[in-house]
Amino acid sequence: MNKAKRDKVNKLRKEAQFVLFATSYLPLFVLIILKQISENYSYFHWGGLDFNAIILFMQKFGLSTMLLIISLIGIAGCKLLFENLERLSPNGENVTVCNIDNKNSESIGYIATYIVPFLFQSFNGWYELIALFFLLVIIYRIYINSNLILINPILSFKYSLFEIEYKQQNGKLKNGLIITKDRRLEEDSIIKIYEIGFKLFYGRNKQ
Repeated sequence: MNKAKRDKVNKLRKEAQFVLFATSYLPLFVLIILKQISENYSYFHWGGLDFNAIILFMQKFGLSTMLLIISLIGIAGCKLLFENLERLSPNGENVTVCNIDNKNSESIGYIATYIVPFLFQSFNGWYELIALFFLLVIIYRIYINSNLILINPILSFKYSLFEIEYKQQNGKLKNGLIITKDRRLEEDSIIKIYEIGFKLFYGRNKQ
């Protein structure tokens, strides 16, 4: 019975989780790319194509290249994801908002905790590159299994994040975290929420 209930929960696919993670770290990726290129600018010239040249490129610019690819995938994938959520959201549930807590400020704490510490690292040695990759993998695993997945400084330019207590049509009270284009929500207003994870929703005005 419990397993059947869990199976009914709409969840973001792994690809969607990855693009949300990639865009949430986009500010860090851009700063690392700029830092690595500026520190290794003297190596930025054609020196032939052989094994040593490839190893040198990977050491000096491999991280920047990888992060650039991830960033582009994240941006394109995130755009497609929210287009799909907007298309699917009419299938959601109409609920009445009872209590609201604005969570947009969580992005500031997210930047300070998960992004700023990386800026003081050097990325010229293999140890630093492997250590960064290892830490990002660990953070990614935590990220996709928590509400961090909706705490995203890039999305905050277009979307707002709220923690709400809501009443279903059967009168039952529940709570969850919603991301929505609406900059303001009012208590007692009726909105449509589309589930995207455990107590995670995409919200829109009732239509």
